Amino acid sequence: MSMDNLIAITAQTQFLPEHSDPSQKRFAFGYTITISNHGTQAARLLSRHWIITDSNGHVQEVHGEGVVGEQPLIQPGQSYRYSSGAILSTPVGSMHGTYTMVSNNGNYFDAIIKPFSLARLELVN
Repeated sequence: MSMDNLIAITAQTQFLPEHSDPSQKRFAFGYTITISNHGTQAARLLSRHWIITDSNGHVQEVHGEGVVGEQPLIQPGQSYRYSSGAILSTPVGSMHGTYTMVSNNGNYFDAIIKPFSLARLELVN
């Protein structure tokens, strides 16, 4: 089994009305990501690639080193959690992407971040 299958990524999201201005088509969302290492080797998160899509189909791509200014080393059986945010021009959208990681034995791999929704809950049926 490859290392990327041993990294589990979950997301929790929330709409941030205090940072949003619907009249200006500005919808702010916070998200908390948990990255869990179910493998037998430590793995360091080197970079991120996010694909953020609003309900109009507008796509933003975000590339960068690490997450929230860190390149965490996640030990086997451990998890790393961080919070960040995104701004959309619509009240509904989604995010997905990859984390480029390297295991202790020097193998580079992409951990897949499955799509998750960003939505103002009062707008979702």
